[in-house]
Amino acid sequence: MTEHDLSTLVRAHVAHDEPPFRMSADTAMALGRRTLHRRRARRGLAGLVVAAAAVVAVPLLPWDASTGSGDRTGIDPATAAALENYDAQKMPQLLDEHVRVVLTRSVDDPGPVEFSAGDSQGNELPVQHYDKASDMTVRYGGESDHRLRVSLMHARSEAEGDARRICADDLESGYAFSCTVTTSRSGDPVTTKVMAMRPLREFGPGGWGALTADELRIGVPAAGNSSDHPIDPDDVWFQRTVEVVHSETFLPAAAEVVRAPDFETAERLFEVPVAAFEDIVTDPALVIPEPPIGPNGCPWTLPDSNVTCGTKRE
Repeated sequence: MTEHDLSTLVRAHVAHDEPPFRMSADTAMALGRRTLHRRRARRGLAGLVVAAAAVVAVPLLPWDASTGSGDRTGIDPATAAALENYDAQKMPQLLDEHVRVVLTRSVDDPGPVEFSAGDSQGNELPVQHYDKASDMTVRYGGESDHRLRVSLMHARSEAEGDARRICADDLESGYAFSCTVTTSRSGDPVTTKVMAMRPLREFGPGGWGALTADELRIGVPAAGNSSDHPIDPDDVWFQRTVEVVHSETFLPAAAEVVRAPDFETAERLFEVPVAAFEDIVTDPALVIPEPPIGPNGCPWTLPDSNVTCGTKRE
């Protein structure tokens, strides 16, 4: 599921004057990034994983120095150590170990882990290119009705904007069934959001579309939705995402996805406390460095990726 809008379910329900939009199953689980409105939808399918935007040299995690100076431009010492000793090929094990120890506080057995690393256009990377990843993700639950996911992402478009304003907009539009913004111990905004979605099988495997509260209530897609199929309550899923913005581009996100016909049922089915997800997304050791900029001006992509960002390197 990734996007650096892991953020927000990008909607199959866009305006009449725009082409149908759908997201991959991974993107759907990608953890509550901001709700897909027209600006987000125009990015198209190619932008599901992370935005093709320049990234900072390292994720600058706000850190209040022990001197009490209030300097929030430094890097948390644990994060600095993690970056200094970074080994991309050890990340699958490190991510799983850190995430699993938290999940097992509330989930008896998260099950086998699935790991993936992606470039800035959402292409899955082979092991030899893990060091160029724009996102790394661990998933639990497979194809079951209860799934968990944690992603570490570099994506400017997902990190930008005022978190509280975004939350308010998502609630007003009906895409968010609940949305709150708190502040982490280091002063970063932490967004907790619940959204609904359904698979869009008419577009082939892997497609998901977000649902508003009104659509779910009446069981009929709103005008302009690229899918006009009636909404089957047995085919509805809810995703609760906890996401923290650490810098201009870096944000970890954790999500729990359950099959449920309505918000109230989903709330009962969620097993992982929000506080546990907050522990994961604020873990200073869970960090990846910026991907290098490729010759196309984008954060590194697999060769022959037909995209251009910024100024190409000569």
